[in-house]
Amino acid sequence: MERSVEALWRSRSAAFWRESMPYFRYMAQSGLPGVTIMALLAGISGYGILLRNLPANFPFVLVGVLVLTPLICWSPLRTWLREADIVFLVPREAEMPAYIRRSMRYNGMAGMAVVLIGCAAYLPLYHAGDGRTSAVFVVLASLVIKLLQIQAAWRERQIVNGGSRRLLRVLRWVATALAITALLKASLLIYFANWFVLFAIIYTRLPRYPIPWLTLIEEEKRTRRRYTVFFSAFADIPTESAGVKTRKYAGWVARLIPYRKSNAFFYLYTQTLIRTELGGILLRLTALGLFTGWLSAYSALFAGWGSAGVCLLFVWLTGVQLRALAQAHRHSVWRHVYPLPEATRQAAVLRVDRRASLLCALIIWLPQGIWLLPKGYTVQAGASLVIALLYVLVLRPASVKKKMSADPEED
Repeated sequence: MERSVEALWRSRSAAFWRESMPYFRYMAQSGLPGVTIMALLAGISGYGILLRNLPANFPFVLVGVLVLTPLICWSPLRTWLREADIVFLVPREAEMPAYIRRSMRYNGMAGMAVVLIGCAAYLPLYHAGDGRTSAVFVVLASLVIKLLQIQAAWRERQIVNGGSRRLLRVLRWVATALAITALLKASLLIYFANWFVLFAIIYTRLPRYPIPWLTLIEEEKRTRRRYTVFFSAFADIPTESAGVKTRKYAGWVARLIPYRKSNAFFYLYTQTLIRTELGGILLRLTALGLFTGWLSAYSALFAGWGSAGVCLLFVWLTGVQLRALAQAHRHSVWRHVYPLPEATRQAAVLRVDRRASLLCALIIWLPQGIWLLPKGYTVQAGASLVIALLYVLVLRPASVKKKMSADPEED
C-alpha cells in the first residue's frame, strides 16, 4: 500500500535527525555548547549594563531594523526532497500541496519562535530609549509580517524566471525593513502600506510552477551541505557533492596566486574556501562578529573587557569552522593521480587557514580599535589583538598540523 505524502514527510524528517544526532554528540564533546552558554550569560549581563548606561544618541531604530529584518525575512523551507523525487514523486504532484503545507508548518513554527526571541531581546533596548510603540503591538505586528513573509517566500520559489525571483526577494526585504522602521517610529500608515507590497508579491501574476521541484531540491541540498560543513569541524563525516558559487567579489584573490607547480594545492584550497559553502558560513560568521563587536565596543562592555571577550569568542568560532577546510579533498582520487607531493597539500592547507583566519580576526577586531582606543581602553583593545594574533599565528597552525599528521587517512 502506498504511503501518504505526510507519512513520507515524517519518515524523511526522522531519518535526517536520526543520522545527525551522533554528530551533535561530537559537537557537545568539543566544548562548544559550554563556551556558547558562558558567552550568552556574559552577553546578557553586558546587555543589562548597556541598558543602564545608554548614550543619548544611541540608534535604537536602526539597531531594531538590523536585528528584526533578517529574522522576519529569512524563511527557509525544509522539504527533504532529493533528485530521485523528480521520477518517483512527480506522478503524485496532485498530493504534494499537503506535503508542502507540512513543511511550511514545520519551518513556520521555528521561524515564529525566532522572531519572538528577537523581539524579547530587542524590546528592552527599544523601550529604554524613546520607544513609541507598545511592546505587545510590536510583537503582534512582527508575527503578522512573518506570516506574510512565509507565504511570499513560497510564491517566490514558484516563479519560473530566476531574475524575477531575485527581484521580488529584494523588494520583499526592502519592504519589510521599511515596515519595521515605520512600526518602531509609530508611523502605522507607512507600516500598513508596506503590507500591500508583500501582498503584491504574493499575488503577482508572473508565470509559476505549481510545485517548483528543482528549486526545492536545490534548496534542500544547500541546507544539507551547511549541516555537513558545520559538523565536519568536529568529526569526519560522509560528504555529499559540494555546492559551488562563483563569488566574483572574492574570486580575484585566487588570480593573485602565481601559476606554478608548488602552488597547485594552495590554489585548490583557496578556491575551495572562496567558492564552497564553507566560505559563505565564514563570511556570515565574520559579519555577525563585526556587528556584535561593534555594539559591545560602542558601549565599552564591562569596561572594555566584555567587548574584548566577544571579539575573541568570534575569532575562536571562525577558527572552529575553518577546521572543515582540512577535510576537503581528503578522499579525492586526483590527489593520487597527479604527481604532487603530499607535504605540499598540508602546507597549502596551513597557508590558506592562516591567511583566512588572520583576515577574519582583523575584521572582527576592527570595532575594538575604532571605539575602545579613543575611550582610553588601550589595554583591553591591545590584549584582544595580541591574544587573537597568538591564536591565529601560533596555536591554530600547530593544532591543524598536529591533526593532519595524526589522521590515518593522510597516509
